[in-house]
Amino acid sequence: MDELTASILLVGDELLVGEIEDRNGPYLADRLTREGLHVLSIRLLPDDVRTIAAAVTEALQGCRLAVVCGGLGPTSDDRTSEAVGQALKRRLILDEAQWERIRSLFSELGGIEPPPGNEKQAMIPEGADVLANELGTALGYVARQGESAVAVLPGPPKENRRMFDQQLLPWLDRNMPDRSRRVTQVFRVFGLPESEVGHRLKGLEDEYGDLRVAYRFHFPEILVKLGCDAVREERLREASADLERALAPHVYGTGEEDLPCVLGRELERKGLRIVTAESCTGGLAAKLLTDVPGSSAWMERGFVVYSNRAKVQLLGVSEEMLEQHGAVSRQVALAMLEGALRRSEAGVGLAVTGIAGPSGGTAERPVGTVWIAWGDANRREARIHRFHWDRQYNRLVSAWAAIYRVYQLVAGEERR
Repeated sequence: MDELTASILLVGDELLVGEIEDRNGPYLADRLTREGLHVLSIRLLPDDVRTIAAAVTEALQGCRLAVVCGGLGPTSDDRTSEAVGQALKRRLILDEAQWERIRSLFSELGGIEPPPGNEKQAMIPEGADVLANELGTALGYVARQGESAVAVLPGPPKENRRMFDQQLLPWLDRNMPDRSRRVTQVFRVFGLPESEVGHRLKGLEDEYGDLRVAYRFHFPEILVKLGCDAVREERLREASADLERALAPHVYGTGEEDLPCVLGRELERKGLRIVTAESCTGGLAAKLLTDVPGSSAWMERGFVVYSNRAKVQLLGVSEEMLEQHGAVSRQVALAMLEGALRRSEAGVGLAVTGIAGPSGGTAERPVGTVWIAWGDANRREARIHRFHWDRQYNRLVSAWAAIYRVYQLVAGEERR
């Protein structure tokens, strides 16, 4: 088995019945891929010893590394270690040092001894290497089986991610040093449909056939990932520059930071604060912005003016304008923006007014019609959008579109 392959086994009845959303599979797949292992499969398994044992046996026959996640708790439905022991045909033994650590944790928390049966969390297959858990009582471990190995991690993401980085990766460095690590770059794209992104990058895919190009629709943005072996990192930099040129000006950032984060960083760098005035989005743009840690440094205030009366009273939009042009109009969007800037100390602002649906549309202004205004003391613009999603998506994409316009203005990248 020459190729460094991996399988991921996620254990838990709650995953199979949809009680909780899996947060471990995508994370583990990404980390293993970056570490030079080719992930062949991700499987969800019930809390059943025979099923888990059979899946571990199958994975070890076809992969260099099987990563099992979950089922290491102290209760009767936590059966992973029992199953792994059966698959490896090894007895489980008590790791005395880890058992003492668990007893100490209970003593520190409440001055009590662990309940009967809690020692199962310190039981590992004979010959396994311990992966210490700094954040919980569940013990992780790695056991070799011929050329392959099985790594067992606790289910809570906060625990297994720390264990992966601080415990499992050093083990892989010692025991699988021949792997070729991969480097990746994620580009975040807004304002283009996925098909157009793919069309614009067709030439890049042809020219850089040695790199992997992957796309993911993550509403309301598109994520484009470039990846290659670490030894070809210069090649990745060249392709990244070509990608940004092909998609300009719609690539707003790279990595993990989404649009509100990127705008916030730009506002802080320029010493600016932002104000929002929202009707159909009901404060969603302000919510997205204030979800960003540290947003108090650049978020000034937000107005939610859902009714016409609120637009008049809070932002000074004239009743005559509303009567003549309607709430969903260029004139009202610009008046909302002007009122918000005048009633705050912000340097830049945005305004959104529209028909999110599912009702309220007319032949002239169908559901999904949204006017967005943005600007500062010197320049104010407004543009109409026609969205065709449901209410939830229409509101979300409207908020993003408004934030994106402000980002272009602040970053000096606005295009017509």
